[in-house]
Amino acid sequence: MKQIFYLPAILLFSFSILSCGDHLKNASASTDPEQENYRPYRAPDPILESLFEAKDRTISEENIRKLLDGKLLLPDTIRIAVYNYSKAPLNRYYYGNITDEDYLKAQQSFVDTLVKTIYKSNKVKKVTLIPAMMITKSPNITTMRETAVRLQSDLLLVFSVTSDIYYKYRFFSKDEAKAYATAECMLMDVRTAMVPYSSIITSDYYSKKIEADANLEELRKRAEKTAILQSLGESGTRLSLFFDGRN
Repeated sequence: MKQIFYLPAILLFSFSILSCGDHLKNASASTDPEQENYRPYRAPDPILESLFEAKDRTISEENIRKLLDGKLLLPDTIRIAVYNYSKAPLNRYYYGNITDEDYLKAQQSFVDTLVKTIYKSNKVKKVTLIPAMMITKSPNITTMRETAVRLQSDLLLVFSVTSDIYYKYRFFSKDEAKAYATAECMLMDVRTAMVPYSSIITSDYYSKKIEADANLEELRKRAEKTAILQSLGESGTRLSLFFDGRN
């Protein structure tokens, strides 16, 4: 009789132990730090408007978080406004003389080179050059953005060129020249005022005097112009690759 009485008591005790083990296991799983820290992936929110405060030139903490966590979406077809911010596109041998034929032709060739390479992207629908009369004497990002809006452009491309001759190479004879040029580009999304792309490209070019060069000054002009065209061509090519998602 005692054995019959003990058997139900043993079964009840065993069932209680198993129930407590399952409860502790579930409690341990619920407090697993890896599970508590797990968050499902969420795609970044698209940025559709400017979050920059123009009045005080500051960005609120909330907008900083939105800008860093958000994603800028460029349109499938792009209209670009282009502005040459260069204060002295040719530093030494053209003297900034706007009546000089070589100077004017050189300026046009710089813009043509950049625009031509930008058009390599199938997404670029229209490129508009911003006339100087539409820009103030001391332009800033805000005024240039407003100008791009007037031209109904999706993006604003501002570029600047500096160039000069290498003088440290004292062993060069009078019939040789080596020039360098640096092209800086900044691309702004007009709707959001964000800058999704920028580049700084430096190129150099070495040449000896040829028959077409009337004198040493002509040689230096040609070397400097070639270096500028190389830097702008590379800048435009990289920008085109960026539009196509390959850069």
